[in-house]
Amino acid sequence: MVDGDDLRIDATGTVHPLGRRASQELRRRAGEWRLLSAPGELVVAVRAGDKSRPLRLAGEVRSPGALCDVVALIAQGSWGGELVVHDADNVRSIFFDRGNVVGAATNVASERLGEILWRFGAITRIQLEEIVRAAEKSGKRLGEAALDLEFVETDELFQMMARQVEEVFYGAVHVSLATFYLFDGFEESRLARRQMLSAGALLMEAARRMDELRFFREKIPSDAWLPVPQPSAAGRKPPAELVEVLAQCDGRRSVAEVGRRIGQLEFEVTRAIFQLVNGGFVTVAAPRPEGAAAIVHAFNVALVEVHRVCDAAGKGRELRAGVGQFADGAGVYGALFSGAGPDQDGALRGERVARNVVALASEDDPDAWLAQQLFEYAGFALFHAGTLLTREAEATLNARVAEILSPFKQAEVAPPPSRGSQGGEGR
Repeated sequence: MVDGDDLRIDATGTVHPLGRRASQELRRRAGEWRLLSAPGELVVAVRAGDKSRPLRLAGEVRSPGALCDVVALIAQGSWGGELVVHDADNVRSIFFDRGNVVGAATNVASERLGEILWRFGAITRIQLEEIVRAAEKSGKRLGEAALDLEFVETDELFQMMARQVEEVFYGAVHVSLATFYLFDGFEESRLARRQMLSAGALLMEAARRMDELRFFREKIPSDAWLPVPQPSAAGRKPPAELVEVLAQCDGRRSVAEVGRRIGQLEFEVTRAIFQLVNGGFVTVAAPRPEGAAAIVHAFNVALVEVHRVCDAAGKGRELRAGVGQFADGAGVYGALFSGAGPDQDGALRGERVARNVVALASEDDPDAWLAQQLFEYAGFALFHAGTLLTREAEATLNARVAEILSPFKQAEVAPPPSRGSQGGEGR
């Protein structure tokens, strides 16, 4: 357990860390501690001599939503204090005053204020980088730096800060495996701006989101998936609240990118696209791999499958000869595949193709250019395999390759050719 967080207490009472994580955590807590009375299965200690805040509640979370009961208790009791939730390396704090949520803090990158501003489309990524530099240079909070640079207005920033508190709250209560600690009191200076949000209302919304998002995930696995408009829906209008969302769905933008363009976070835009899917206005496609090596790897899966099926049918030599002639005649593949194969199984060497792309692609989007070239290459391989196989084997192979390459089947990429009316059960 090199990276474990286990401890061992020997017969002399000496504590020994049994992994790197445990050792790091203990070193961070060097000093004197006071051991509190606890059941035999627990060890609880607080720093000796410190005027530490009273610990009102502590425990483990082992199922999604289990923390909702703790928050409900805080709300019903009109308690104040700081609820700290440790989810592996993620740490979130929710600040309460008389049962209301007045602020939050987080170390989760996607929940930081700058990311919230960017994900809502309030600022661009370039503006965010400029804000971060200005904040680091001036020592100001990120929100103050954004105001100084006039990238956001005061009322917009206040709204975004409230949304950040909500997102941190939802992230905390949705964790499935964590530890939590409720302390009495907190330092007011830790609040960037005091909010006043009903914990009860937030709990109800969190529960609704948890149930609905689980349902949405059956059709939209993550916000990286791509909503693709359906030609069959042309001429039909979606409900008014979905018009703007549909207008941003072009088959290239992910769910997250659509959300940024219309100023919605993951849950809201996922719900809207789910409704568009149910209405037949869009379908969702798996996200495309990014980077030349990853794109080649994705196409390799299809190419290897085509070669495997032809080899099993005793047609591998004919397939390789035909694909080789196509590549030689097309011109671009000689340079694109230089030093990159294909290998005997049909696969290309991704890292070498990636280096070749740098010298070849003059497009603004080299990934799209490479995907187009590989789609045409794999499409011909599939077409030629179809001329060598029985129609039943061809249909099965077409279905497999279509599933493998589904992330690349957008409007701007032509589908692979089919055998069409070229007769025969195989040659």
